[in-house]
Amino acid sequence: MVWGILGNYYLAVRTPAGSVLDGISSSGDAMFQDVLQEMESYTEVPPTCKRCHLPKPERAHHCRVCKKCVLRYDHHCPWIHNCVGHFNHRYFLLFLTYLPIACVYFVIMGAGPFMLAADPSSDNNWPYWLDQAVVAFSEVLAVAIGVAVGGMGIWHWYLALTAQTTLEQYNNSYMRKICKKRGETFSNMYDFGIIGNFQDIFNIGPRGHYPWYTALLPIRIPPIGNGKRYERSGRGYILDFGEDDEDMV
Repeated sequence: MVWGILGNYYLAVRTPAGSVLDGISSSGDAMFQDVLQEMESYTEVPPTCKRCHLPKPERAHHCRVCKKCVLRYDHHCPWIHNCVGHFNHRYFLLFLTYLPIACVYFVIMGAGPFMLAADPSSDNNWPYWLDQAVVAFSEVLAVAIGVAVGGMGIWHWYLALTAQTTLEQYNNSYMRKICKKRGETFSNMYDFGIIGNFQDIFNIGPRGHYPWYTALLPIRIPPIGNGKRYERSGRGYILDFGEDDEDMV
């Protein structure tokens, strides 16, 4: 469990989220053309980022902190001093999974000492080398971290299993309202169902390249694709956030 927490945290911090310029070594006009070449499978003209002045792949977003367009941008996380994007999303999600589980384990195992520490009559019969105040504080801290990170983990698992990023969820909610007014049914073009989305995010099973048992292991596994083009399940909607989209972090 400690390996799961520390390993995934390290990988989330040290793995670049992914940039439009990944794999591009040229500069100037040649760089612009090379980026387009990387996105040659596009059937529509990609938008141009008004900050980077480079083609912006689908699901990419300009981060005002990193000052670049990040592939499959979810958000910029100060706790990992990194963006959460295409190449490190798996590790961030697993970190949000292992940490609350560890907190639950800690709270359960520490329930007895905590109850004893809370009993005023136990002052003269305290059997542990740690101070009672430290034990009580540790238990409360574990509950607080477990609830906070656990809630965030549930939210990000929901997003992952519905093939959405944090920004796309706002986008999709807006488009869902528009479609409802028009009498239409909204469809997320990247959604392949819970099992398909699970395979996509962890690069496993028939849709991925790794066996199922690697899904929750804290090891370095690259995501599917280069983050500049995504398979689509069917008809859907794309909404560009516009010139000020880098402020939505």
